Amino acid sequence: MKAIVYDFTIPKYLAAKALGKHFPSMYYGKPSALSLKNVEEPKLPNESWVKVKPVLSGVCGSDIGAIFYKTSPSLTPFNSFPSVLGHELVGVVTEVGGNVKKVEVGQRITVDPYINCEVRERKNLCPACRQGMHCLCRYKAGSDKFGPGMILGFCKDFPGGWGESLVIHESMAIPISDTVSNTVAAMSEPLSVGLHAVLRQPPKRGQHVLVIGGGMIAYAVIAAIRLLEIDCHVTQLSLLPYQKEMGIKMGVNEGLISRKDLEDTILNMPETSKQKPLLGRDVFIGGFDSIYDCIGSKESLGDSLIMARERGKVTLVGCAGEIKSLDWSFVWANELSILGTHAYSKKEYWQGETISTQELLLDLIQQHQDYPLEQLVTHEYSLQQYREAIVANVDRANYRSIKTLFHI
Repeated sequence: MKAIVYDFTIPKYLAAKALGKHFPSMYYGKPSALSLKNVEEPKLPNESWVKVKPVLSGVCGSDIGAIFYKTSPSLTPFNSFPSVLGHELVGVVTEVGGNVKKVEVGQRITVDPYINCEVRERKNLCPACRQGMHCLCRYKAGSDKFGPGMILGFCKDFPGGWGESLVIHESMAIPISDTVSNTVAAMSEPLSVGLHAVLRQPPKRGQHVLVIGGGMIAYAVIAAIRLLEIDCHVTQLSLLPYQKEMGIKMGVNEGLISRKDLEDTILNMPETSKQKPLLGRDVFIGGFDSIYDCIGSKESLGDSLIMARERGKVTLVGCAGEIKSLDWSFVWANELSILGTHAYSKKEYWQGETISTQELLLDLIQQHQDYPLEQLVTHEYSLQQYREAIVANVDRANYRSIKTLFHI
């Protein structure tokens, strides 16, 4: 079968770091760790597994981070290569093991891609998995059955969705209703990330919320707030006009694309003022009740920490890595609540019920079928066009890209 394979090696890493600025193909061209090749089609490991043919598979920021070597080295114990990338997908079941009861051949599904204790078929679940926090499984560094890998696509033993076939444990399969399109189903994974982030620190009615970012995760957070029908004022800070336009379509009250506009907005809030330190950037008294940082850069985190009100909440949704010279003064000076979020959960609490993030998301989508999720998909490519798909995700200003999918 054809698949896009990522084969990380130290020589390729060093070559790309040395020459990639001048020759971007060092990251995704012939000299890179990425290639389209023929690989052996995976087989069911045992009778509790399912084979799936992807129909659409998404390009995620974590995929781009790996390709351009931007992921923190601290996460390398939890990955193994070579691997077929891709953990966001919708597909059709083509084969089931004899013990599978959840899905059947011909059924349309999406996938929970996390490789946890249940997937590794461990009899004794780790503390995280016992509590429904399967994305935080303590066995992501490997087990007797499978090698290192926390998620589908970053484990040599689990080919991901950027190929013509994959196998998953039955527990990873999520059946899709006929009322949910392939396009929306293919985005269920990143949409669940946004939903989980909002559920971890939900804003209250009437509060002022800031979402920082113009990528898919920022819109997933915005979508979650609107699908949950939380009546709060949402401001989005992005970089480009088309990102602002998309935010308005998705239901933000105010779209901003400059820091000056952001300062004007914050200064219009009650009892909020700007102060000038003896050295460094301006700071604020007062500000947003809740901030979702969907970038995770020094600049976005810096804005989050100085623009949150006293005892405000900052939720880190973007995948921050090593950040030098970040001023944390207002974390303690304003008693901010800083919360990191990762993926989603099998035990979300919403309106008195316990439910998995993906199940809640699909329920909300069916309750709000007129909510414009499909417009978030801006580009589709074949596997053979993978290099252009990557460029489209990097050169956002020219491509006006948000979510890119492979059609397979």
